[in-house]
Parts: sequence; C-alpha cells; structure tokens
Amino acid sequence: MVVCPPYDIISHRQQHLYHQKHPDNAIRLDFGLTSPGDDERENRYTRAADLLKEWMAEKVILPEAVPAVYQLREEYRAPGGGAAVREGLIAAIRLSPFEEGKILPHEETSPGPKQDRLRLIEATEANLSPIFCLYSDPDDVIAHLINEADAVAEEKLTDEAGARHFLRVLKGDDVEAALSALAAKTLLIADGHHRYETMLAYRDARRAAEHAVGGQPYDFTMAYLTNMDNDSRWILPVHRFVSSLPPEAVSSFLESLTQEFEIRDLSGGKAGQRQKMMQAMAEMSRERNTFGLYIADSDSYHILVARQPRPILPDAGGRSVAYRSLDVAVLDELVLASVLGSGHNSTGSGARVDFIERTGAAFRKIDRHRREFQVGLFVNNVNMAEIKAVAEASEKMPSKSTYFYPKPLTGLVFRSLNI
Repeated sequence: MVVCPPYDIISHRQQHLYHQKHPDNAIRLDFGLTSPGDDERENRYTRAADLLKEWMAEKVILPEAVPAVYQLREEYRAPGGGAAVREGLIAAIRLSPFEEGKILPHEETSPGPKQDRLRLIEATEANLSPIFCLYSDPDDVIAHLINEADAVAEEKLTDEAGARHFLRVLKGDDVEAALSALAAKTLLIADGHHRYETMLAYRDARRAAEHAVGGQPYDFTMAYLTNMDNDSRWILPVHRFVSSLPPEAVSSFLESLTQEFEIRDLSGGKAGQRQKMMQAMAEMSRERNTFGLYIADSDSYHILVARQPRPILPDAGGRSVAYRSLDVAVLDELVLASVLGSGHNSTGSGARVDFIERTGAAFRKIDRHRREFQVGLFVNNVNMAEIKAVAEASEKMPSKSTYFYPKPLTGLVFRSLNI
C-alpha cells in the first residue's frame, strides 16, 4: 500500500500523477479518476469499492485480528524551517451531532464535497481517511499514557516531503486509560468537516434502513486525535486571490476601501515590499484588523489597516465578539463581499476567489502567474485561541479560514463500517 495526501489538498494535476506513480496508491480508493463512459453502475465510486475488495483478497490490505488503536508520530520540517514533532492517536470516535456539544466544528461546509464523500462511503462502506480532531490536555496526560503503552507492531515510512511517520499498534491498560481520558474530552474538528457531517448522514440512513440504534460500526468514524495545547502553532494562513473582475472594479478598488481602512503603500524592491508587508501585518494586527494587498496590474504591495479597533463588523444576528473580530471574517465580508462584490469561489459578477495556503506559495503564484489574477489579499494565520472562542460561542469560522499543518496521510489506516 502506498500512501498519499488527503484528497482535499490534491490538485487535478497531482491526482493524475499519484494515480500514475503506483497501482496500489491509496488515492485510487479515496480520490479516483472519472472516465468518459461513467454512469450509475460504473463510476469512480464503484471502482473504489471493487478495488478495496480486490486489495483485501490479495492481501494488499491486511485486517487487524482485533479492533486496534494506533499511535502516530510525525517528524517533519515546520513552516519556518525548524524540526517539529507531532504525536496523536488514530481511533474510532462515536458520532455526535454538533448540538450535543461533544464534538465541535470550526468551519462552514458546502454541499458539493459532502455529496461526493457520501457516494464514496455508500459504495465502499469504509472510512478511507481519518478526520483530524483536537482536544485540550495542558498536562499532556493522554500522551504520557500512550507513550507508556506496549506496541504490537510498528511501521515506519518517509513521505515525499521528507517527513517521517511512525505508526504503532497499541495494546494494554495504558491504552484503555488513554481512551477513557479522551472520552471525557470535547473534540474540536480541525480538518474533515465534510467527512464528519457525511458520516452523520450515513449513520442516520443506515439506522433508518436497519431499524438499529447505537452500537454499530457506522455509529463511529475514524479520527486522528492530537493535543491542541502542543500543536496549535502550525495553523497556516489561507490567502485570497481574486480574478475575472471587470476593469472598473479593479481601478476603483483602493478608493472603495478608504472608508473602513487606511491604505499604506510600501516602498523598495519586490523582496523589500514583501518583507515589510508581512512584518507590518504581524505587528499591526494585535489591535486592528490588518491585511496585505497585492495589485497585479501595478505589481505593487500595500497594507490595509482598519480605522477602528476590533471588532469592526456590525453586531448583527447575534454574532459573538470573537467572530466579529476575526481577520478572515472582516476580509470576506468587508473587502471581498462588500467592496469587490465577490464571495467564495465565484459570483454573478463573474469574479472568482482562489485560496492559497502558505505565504511562500502565494508569492510563487505572483512570480509565475501574475497575469492570471488581479488582486491578492494576504491574511495573518488564525490562532488556536480564536478558533476555540468561536467554537465555544457555538459559531463556525468562515470557510477556508485555517490550514492545519501537516495533514494526516491517507492510506495508513482504513476502517470498515461493517466489521
């Protein structure tokens, strides 16, 4: 079995490349290719189901003799270049509607990805990739118990980015103690909202069809669980790049912003402007919403600083101060929606918003594809305190607010919904 990144960060080009790399790549299950002749009987979902059965029959995938819990240790290069380590568990968690408060979302979802994941789950009857959840454990009690646990087996691998992954199958009383401690925790979904909501819908459909209540494999879903008090620093920013705007919208853009924001030009060469922009964003954002701005036509960088302290979004609809203070909420509502007339992905005006994770990737887009967009908007990364405050207010972050790094790989563990 060959692992791959999670489906939702794989581009169309990467999807084809991973399919070509190896016939036993996990992407063939989780993110299969479409074919011109696909129909309801033959499609990428049915092919994934057939391939899963084939791999099990040919022992490409080997089932555990008894239900298992896995420790995953990841050694990788942090975004700043230093060495970093993250440890967590891969286990099944009981599904719980958000209103019960046991498992909390932090981002909005959209129907398209949920329909895709539902068709895949219905066909394969399996969890093919874990959702990513966080729990709070300031004293690291759970990690201590996990590290003390005995291991039945251990696998090691190095991915294409050079990160090392150590997967241990755990057993013993320490594992049970760790799971008991986890059961008392509130979980925050870091990544995998669409998959979690899809599993809730799938569970409800199976319950209705089978007249069953509780205790079934589909009452749980596979999750990677790690301590937010140790790993919250690697939340990467998600920048916005706008294209397909009418010429008059671009030319009047800066003038339109002046009511809510002070606009500061940046001097110097390209490298100097970038450095000044990122430094100013970090320093000024403590009190006021602050953004970086790139105008492709003039090849120039600017800083947008809110004229008023946080929160500048109106107190409408009972939204919390935590939500109204978010940089990403202000960016989406006051800059993208109100000024540019564009929202997520595309609007009736024809404008389109693309999302770029990592500042380095955003700068590379400017260097290589400047003619493909008109405006780049840079945002500071969201921190864990902001995410927790919004979730505890029973609200969700705007879509594409966070990028938790690194993402758990697909293909380390699969989980059947029938065993």
